[in-house]
Amino acid sequence: MVSVQNRQSAYSNATFNWRQRFSTVARRTLPPEINWLMAQALEDPDIISLAAGFVDQESLPHEEFAGLLREVMEQAQNGRAALQYGTTQGDLEFRIKLIDRLRREQVISSNSEIDASHCLVGSGSQQILYLAAEALLDEEDIVLLEAPTYFVVLGVFKSRGAQTIGIDTDEHGLIPERLEECLEQLKREKRLSRVKMLYLMSYATNPLGVTLPQERRRQILSILQRYRDGGFPILLVEDAAYRRLVIDGECPHPIKRFDDSNQQILYTESFSKSLSPGLRLGFGVGPKELIDKMIDIKGNHDFGSSNMAQQIIKTVMQSGLFDQHLKTLQSIYRRKRDIALNVLEKYFPPEAKWLRPSGGFYTWVVLPEAVDTSAKGHFFQTALQEKVLYVPGDLCYSSDRPESKRSSAMRLSYGMIGEQALQEGYKRLARAMEKEISTLTA
Repeated sequence: MVSVQNRQSAYSNATFNWRQRFSTVARRTLPPEINWLMAQALEDPDIISLAAGFVDQESLPHEEFAGLLREVMEQAQNGRAALQYGTTQGDLEFRIKLIDRLRREQVISSNSEIDASHCLVGSGSQQILYLAAEALLDEEDIVLLEAPTYFVVLGVFKSRGAQTIGIDTDEHGLIPERLEECLEQLKREKRLSRVKMLYLMSYATNPLGVTLPQERRRQILSILQRYRDGGFPILLVEDAAYRRLVIDGECPHPIKRFDDSNQQILYTESFSKSLSPGLRLGFGVGPKELIDKMIDIKGNHDFGSSNMAQQIIKTVMQSGLFDQHLKTLQSIYRRKRDIALNVLEKYFPPEAKWLRPSGGFYTWVVLPEAVDTSAKGHFFQTALQEKVLYVPGDLCYSSDRPESKRSSAMRLSYGMIGEQALQEGYKRLARAMEKEISTLTA
């Protein structure tokens, strides 16, 4: 007879699969594809990665930050306050200064009653997006978004069990008429009440690199207002992560600028692209009820984002370094963008087509339809043999779109790598294209 002690010992030594105990949310949550793409580059240091959306390494203002950090720490009261816990919503003075700046920049209307209570500081705008999703989305709810879209956010919506529907885009961004057609179709299907959110990048979009024209911004808001008046309120999540990196033409007002009631739009921005991703700070401004609920949820996450980082950015903004740094970044990315476009024009085969980025640091390249650019496709392996990496276009589409199964597009980033590596990486990719296209025409 097996003793109780022996049975307990056998049980404790047995292999147990904890996946059987995962929650529904955990089972729906998959590792972001960017993790795998980054691992490919790390495993082979000779690979030039055009995949990672990192900022320019040489632009990071480490010397200036060293001086500002000393300034924060020199006074004992300020230094100790920075090293202490902050509030879940974010440092009040920091939020007040953010709102004041956004009003001066005409991001929010002078007619609105938006104040610091409508602002939430997060660990990058990615956390703001996750908090909004957690606050609003139940299983089978619907999120509308651009096709193609920021591929990391697709995982956020999937983890909530939401259905994503991609709306057609062109060289100017989301097409308002296609949005209305989609909403009318959902209304006919009696699913319109499940539409909770329209997620939209409005500046130098990731991955297309285009900026939504002012007229389309008004059209999109007008469409949403009509459906709201008809009893179907839909939150517009305006992701303006690249607003400060627009380098072509006049930068249009955010859609948030026309939300006088502060009831229709959650506006998000990040300091990762415009200052330093290492600080991991972003913020959201939106309806009070939504912000309050997001604060409740964030309290369960982390009690609040880095207080130290908030004090540093507050000092950076007060010193004038932030605006000075933005001018430097715009100059750097304009030069890199132009180098990328020149190399595309000079070396890429005539069958390849691309959009001209209005800012940010991405180019969207489309090859002939017969080319499969997915990670499982032949072309991806050819590119790896040439020691160059890109983001496959199929990753940037929601699962309802045929492009999510097969795409001939790719996203290329010129953000982090130096100018010489940038040119070499594009040349390697051009060689891979020539090999692939020659096999198709043979």
